[in-house]
Amino acid sequence: MDELLQCFGTDEYNARLERIRAFWSGNERFMVSVNASAHPYRQIFDPAIILEKAGLNLEAQASLPGVNMPAFFADFGTVSTAKYWGGAPRFDSTGGNIFLDPVADSASEALAITPLPIGHPDMDADRAVQLYKAMCKNLNTQSLWLRMPDFQGPLNTAAMVVRQEEFLVEMYTNPDGVHELLAKITDLLVQYARYCHDNTQKRVCGFVWPYTFFPCDLGLALTEDMMPLLSPELYQQFGIPCIEKLSREFGGLQIHCCGDWGRHAPALQQCRANIMAMEFHYPFTRMNEIECLAPHTVLIPYISLDKQEDFASVTDYYEFLLASTDATHRFWFAFPEDSDEAIAFAKRHGF
Repeated sequence: MDELLQCFGTDEYNARLERIRAFWSGNERFMVSVNASAHPYRQIFDPAIILEKAGLNLEAQASLPGVNMPAFFADFGTVSTAKYWGGAPRFDSTGGNIFLDPVADSASEALAITPLPIGHPDMDADRAVQLYKAMCKNLNTQSLWLRMPDFQGPLNTAAMVVRQEEFLVEMYTNPDGVHELLAKITDLLVQYARYCHDNTQKRVCGFVWPYTFFPCDLGLALTEDMMPLLSPELYQQFGIPCIEKLSREFGGLQIHCCGDWGRHAPALQQCRANIMAMEFHYPFTRMNEIECLAPHTVLIPYISLDKQEDFASVTDYYEFLLASTDATHRFWFAFPEDSDEAIAFAKRHGF
């Protein structure tokens, strides 16, 4: 018996998936999903504990309101793409944040490195695939989805492989070398994503954030957290060509950035990438800055409550967005935790 579908309900599972696909095709103004916070297992490195907790987490997920789908988080921290170039991961003094010391002081040094094969058993793409397969076996299911390991985009990955300040300087002093390195990294990232897609029967639904559900036949989800550090000119020169290539490879993009990136909205809107969704965090990026994206791009809002005084709660901000924008603005309200506030919002809006 398929324990996953028994938990989620076959009809409910199919209806949710159909509704999600219709949303990405342009139906409905907004989606609401609520992520289960019970039995956390992300960034735990013991496979037995991961598999035990993940099953309990999925049970909790099935009981929540929202258009939620069963997905396994393969989260090993923000170093999963850069690790292929070498470098030993380490934790900060709290033991809770993983880092990777850069392995090169220049683009030229990085270009001389041969990254490990994507399927290397010590790397996170294969680790994710093996855990996903074990989870499917445990639940006797073919209906589980994978949130693949952290997918830092080309700029982010390069800024971890090369010492970041040197990488930024080289945008002025060695632009050709930076372009060459970014092209090499982009090629590896294509392999990384395809490895996860191909070894899960294409049951990848994004990566570890944001908490939307973005099936990989629609496109690729990635992080662009270098945008806040770059001028519009530098991002146009070095970032846009990379996302255009990724869009050509995968058909569409869902982009995470939790900083101040509004100044790049015109370049994102005008480029040749099919940007299906953009995450933004208030007050760092504001709606008036990214209006140009709204007609063609789903917006995924978050808010840092402690950095602003305009809204008393997360859902106050979400209600403001719905009330102050028209139907051309489409949203996915993706709650990372099943707080009382999140559950009430989902139920209030019929999810």
